[in-house]
Amino acid sequence: MIDFKKPRTPFLFTTLLIILTITYVILDDRWGNFGMNKTVGNAWDFNFTSITPVLSVLVLFISFFSYGIMWFFDLKLNKTFALFNLAFLIPSVGMMSSGVQFGYSLFALLMLAVNIAYAIGFKKYDKKQNLQ
Repeated sequence: MIDFKKPRTPFLFTTLLIILTITYVILDDRWGNFGMNKTVGNAWDFNFTSITPVLSVLVLFISFFSYGIMWFFDLKLNKTFALFNLAFLIPSVGMMSSGVQFGYSLFALLMLAVNIAYAIGFKKYDKKQNLQ
């Protein structure tokens, strides 16, 4: 059974999302133009018309590193917030050219922040209970 209370599972899911995103960016031709240039030979140009795909990838990497740190420190997550974070990350990465992607990215970042606060609060509460 998949246990979303441990940061290992969301960490592995975000790793899978990063691999899928890198594959999507490499195989999709909308991200850049490749051609021949008389001066330098091969030429590559990035076509970023908006900041929202960059925001989505940034939120994905922030989630990846945050879950990795929480896994390292053995923090306990809230299962609901972890599932909501992943549920908002998937469409955020999947709809790279949509205008709704900005909202999904912000909600994913908000769910991650709430989950981090919950994990730290639970760790402090657990430590306080062990001292008594």
